[in-house]
Amino acid sequence: MNDCSPPLRITLVSADFWPNVGGVAAHVVELGKALARLGQAVQVVTLPLGDERAFHAEWQGMQVWRPRIPKAEPLYSFLLRRWLKGWLRRYPQDLLHVHGMRPLTATRGLGLPVVFTNHTSGYLKRIEKGGRELDKIRRRLAHVDTVLAPSQELCDATRAVGYQWPVQFISNGVDVDSFTPGESALRAQWRIAPDEVVILLARRLVEKNGVVVFAEAAARLKDLPVRFVFAGDGPERDKVERILEQGGVRERARLLGNVPNSQMLDIYRAADISVLPSFMEATSITGLESMACGLPLVGTRVGGIPVLIDDGATGLLVEPGDAEALAAALRELVTSAECRRAMGQAARARAEQSFSWPHIAGETLQVYRERVGQG
Repeated sequence: MNDCSPPLRITLVSADFWPNVGGVAAHVVELGKALARLGQAVQVVTLPLGDERAFHAEWQGMQVWRPRIPKAEPLYSFLLRRWLKGWLRRYPQDLLHVHGMRPLTATRGLGLPVVFTNHTSGYLKRIEKGGRELDKIRRRLAHVDTVLAPSQELCDATRAVGYQWPVQFISNGVDVDSFTPGESALRAQWRIAPDEVVILLARRLVEKNGVVVFAEAAARLKDLPVRFVFAGDGPERDKVERILEQGGVRERARLLGNVPNSQMLDIYRAADISVLPSFMEATSITGLESMACGLPLVGTRVGGIPVLIDDGATGLLVEPGDAEALAAALRELVTSAECRRAMGQAARARAEQSFSWPHIAGETLQVYRERVGQG
């Protein structure tokens, strides 16, 4: 990238933003902050959300716009496009970067390059339907100049619908200054003995996240000094608790329910191992946060997880749906404090080098420059 290139006028368009919590909102916030720190002129067009209702505000180095537009289709797309046309006449931009399918249609025909990031594995389920669903997605992507995706699986799915323009993998990022290794008072609160190893599953308790497989693996570890922490909730919770009870490890498991991201740092720091037993996944944000906090990962060979885990160096990889293999990998780490320490340190270093937001923003900015002819 040419460091002498003039700053770009970039607009991030997303229906999900601060103060919402979750992967898409966090991604747009952190990307925007990092781009602003790289000297770019960053605007965000979103919606009134929670207590954030101001039409326009400067926030974290970004100019944030929240037009009052009905959320229901077709009014949302029609009125957002009309609002964007008027706004762009007043505030010319170099490029639009759309996050999520919802606002995509509204950015058609505005005379600007459009970059699109598809964040969710729900997109994969839509692709699996085939037929008319593929045609619908292809039509919605027709005006997009470049698609970015946080997993190779999502890149492949985009090509599978017949999209013929550039598709590029760019990982999610992590704030390595906020998520750091350290001590946690939770271990004392939870009465965890010094020799006990805490295995953390920080996921929504839904089928695609492999939480039942993890519960089955946990039952195979009852002969070891382990504790299990579940940070998340969802429809699989009853099934998970039943498997833990039948496996004789329910009393060693702590199910915290949904946890605000502001409280996750202490939970990561209370853990010794983080597990990603997913059946489908982008580059997991909880995986990145775990790495930044110095935790080794045990995850499945799906989606973006192998991008995070350098097998044998920063963690261990297993096949999805294999509770026995997952238990064996966890056993290897539980029984070797030296292995946990070395992998945790390597995970932290990898997070700093490859997944910090300044690094991810730099990769994204290079794509922008190519689209506007500065690359």
